Amino acid sequence: MSKMEVKKYNSIQEISPEAWDQIASGRGFQSHQWYAFGERVMADCPPTYLLTWDGDKPIAGAAFFRVKNEPLPLPKVAREFMSSVLKRRPLLVCRSPLADTSALLLPGEPLRDEILPLLAGAAQDEFKRQRCSFLVFDYLLTEQLKYKSWPPGYEAITVSEPGTYMPMAWDSFEAYLEAGNKKDRQHYKRTLKETSDNGIVLSRHKTVPDLETALKLIDNVSIWHSSAPSPWTRSLLENFSLTDGTWLELHKEGQLVGCGAVLRDNKFQLTSSLGLEDDVPGGYFLLLYAALQEAFEHKVRLVRFGSGAYDVKRRLGLHLEDTNHAMITMAGIMSRAAKRLASED
Repeated sequence: MSKMEVKKYNSIQEISPEAWDQIASGRGFQSHQWYAFGERVMADCPPTYLLTWDGDKPIAGAAFFRVKNEPLPLPKVAREFMSSVLKRRPLLVCRSPLADTSALLLPGEPLRDEILPLLAGAAQDEFKRQRCSFLVFDYLLTEQLKYKSWPPGYEAITVSEPGTYMPMAWDSFEAYLEAGNKKDRQHYKRTLKETSDNGIVLSRHKTVPDLETALKLIDNVSIWHSSAPSPWTRSLLENFSLTDGTWLELHKEGQLVGCGAVLRDNKFQLTSSLGLEDDVPGGYFLLLYAALQEAFEHKVRLVRFGSGAYDVKRRLGLHLEDTNHAMITMAGIMSRAAKRLASED
């Protein structure tokens, strides 16, 4: 093997689709096209790409975004404090844009243990150069936290509630329903009847026809869950037609009362940006069932539905992801502040 080299790029457009997709190797929300879309939506977060080359062959990579407005899963007061910190010293985060999944793309053993220190070390250099507060390798599996080849200076943390997923093991939506129990099938029929009786109509779109109302409905759901709203939702919806997706809407008496974004990449599907009025009987389930129907129609391999509402999602057959972990390192000034706070306790 020739000597391996890590090269830096400031946009996915500086990397050929062939080179990037070679290391992404069919992983969900990791394609060259997806990162181009992500850069457009997250235009306020400058990207950095690190690729490991063995001669003229790309063998590993990682994508980072410099984020000043991270929607941190913290109480409101703590979130506001961290927001003021991040405006001065942003995060440098390794993750796929908009998809809550890692952007650390490694080969298997034994190459992995040789490449990880190179990439993680180059990331630390970039982190210092960009004067960030924290460097975060986000959405890692528990197994990845245990890699012995992480260089010094990184610590493992659990950062959020787990997302949910389901492999698509059936040929059709009807087969999926038939594989469940009688209660599951009855629940689907009740959802259709409840929404129909209440005059709720589902429609599918390739663009977002009523952007402002959709944003209000999405904010409404964030308020229900006391969660930090995503700062990129407006841009995602404005650029929705540029990606492989389906925009779901619920109307009642001509008014938009529910919505959701279904996004696809490399035969994986993610549902996000769910929005609802306060009283839409059966609306939430109707959106989830519609998203599952989209997955079968587009023959995806795996669906993801994000965190929260776990009882509901288990009923649909979803499992908990093991990706709510991260490896982090912090700037010297942040480390000293953390130690002072710990000593005061």
